Amino acid sequence: MVLLKLEKLEPYLDDLVLLLTDAVENGASIGFLPPLSEEEARNYWLKVQEELLSYDRQVLAVRDEDRLVGTIQIETSPKADALHRCKVEKLIVLHDFQGNGFAKALIEGAERVAASMQKQLIFLETRTEDSASHLFTKMGYIAIGDIPNYARGAHGNLEATTFFYKEVEPTFETF
Repeated sequence: MVLLKLEKLEPYLDDLVLLLTDAVENGASIGFLPPLSEEEARNYWLKVQEELLSYDRQVLAVRDEDRLVGTIQIETSPKADALHRCKVEKLIVLHDFQGNGFAKALIEGAERVAASMQKQLIFLETRTEDSASHLFTKMGYIAIGDIPNYARGAHGNLEATTFFYKEVEPTFETF
């Protein structure tokens, strides 16, 4: 398992498209509803590439042998009152690779990157009672509450979302 901080997405675009479409097909709550076309997934990642160039977003990936099997994103804000915090988004691991520690490695990597960016607070949201919700709790994230009917699920039903945060110690180490 190798953890990477992606500076450019183009070399990995096919793997990223597969990751996103696999996640959506398997019911992940990551902002998309099935069916997700390859073109829509590709356009999403190209938009993320633009945000990488403006430093508003960081993307980490985990590789198993010669393919990407997971990603996580860190979104930052340019607002003066928000420079100390970041949001973790889109924790994705290929369905066939789940349960092998890849998600945990991505979260730990995101925490190290956030700390190296002098962030003191990480926040995120995930579907209530989702496997990611349990993982974030195990990793020390504190649930601050649920909002019922926050997101639409893959089958059209409205689902609750839990909001989490974790404080981290800023470092001067680089990722």
